[in-house]
Amino acid sequence: MIARLLLVLLCAVLTACSSFEAKWRAAKTPATRWDGRWTSEKHTASGGGPAGGRLRCVLVETAVATGCFSAPRGSRPVTAHALRADFHANWLLFSNDYTMTLAPLKNSRTEFYGTHDLPKMFGGTYRYAAHLSGEHFTARYDSSYDHGTFDLTRVRP
Repeated sequence: MIARLLLVLLCAVLTACSSFEAKWRAAKTPATRWDGRWTSEKHTASGGGPAGGRLRCVLVETAVATGCFSAPRGSRPVTAHALRADFHANWLLFSNDYTMTLAPLKNSRTEFYGTHDLPKMFGGTYRYAAHLSGEHFTARYDSSYDHGTFDLTRVRP
């Protein structure tokens, strides 16, 4: 447990000078800013409530080629709109940044999924199922270490 805590502390120190704040300040259409909380459904805080913390995100729509290896010669690959999500998560005194791609579910414009790999001791692969609707961005996450929810609202420029 102490080794895990020291590793988390080291990661927090090394990522303290992140570019997330620059992305956050520069986010303009088509990028959108979101602010809210993440909540663990597995772990509890020292006060007995669910563990969690502040969560901020910058979303940018991107085109992702799908099926490009099987596309007929000379044809354009099929593209789907996806979202690049730059997250900044806080927990107690620690914070961490990570980027992931949220791909649309069956060409949906509101339902997305994605994965993010962390070292095995922190849960390995995290899987996300997200819903984006107007001013609200929610997601469920799951890994071998934790599972829970994100709940964010759009921040207007």
